[in-house]
Amino acid sequence: MESDKPLGYFLAKGHRIFKIQMVSRLKEQGIELTFDQFVILQILNSNSNIIQQDLANYMQKDKSIIVRQVEGLLEKQLVTKVTNKEDNRKKNLILTRQGTTALNQMQQVGSEVTKKLLSGISETDLEIFRNVLNRIQENGEADVKLISC
Repeated sequence: MESDKPLGYFLAKGHRIFKIQMVSRLKEQGIELTFDQFVILQILNSNSNIIQQDLANYMQKDKSIIVRQVEGLLEKQLVTKVTNKEDNRKKNLILTRQGTTALNQMQQVGSEVTKKLLSGISETDLEIFRNVLNRIQENGEADVKLISC
């Protein structure tokens, strides 16, 4: 029975379905980027003072994986590296105009995928779903803060 499965199963399956749908739609649109590169562009869009190690920490991925993802973004000229003003040894990752354009296209695809996946779900059910997810995040954040200290 499906309801006997653990919470992590449902969260992971939902994420996997969204990710597969996104990658498929991006390819249809001619956007040859990975889901992780999409996430990186979103992070860089909201924070212009971030380095590769910060990305690795935020995404909880090995730095070598992030380096490969960023190299792909650099090759496509969606991201550039700029010397950090406080520490010349560090390079901040910055979205280029092309990167911003690509991100906007990807966000549009994300909106379309979200709309498709949420079709047939009432506003009431969606509000309950959001509230439950927010509560899960709030309940888990205190533990995460303790672990990262």
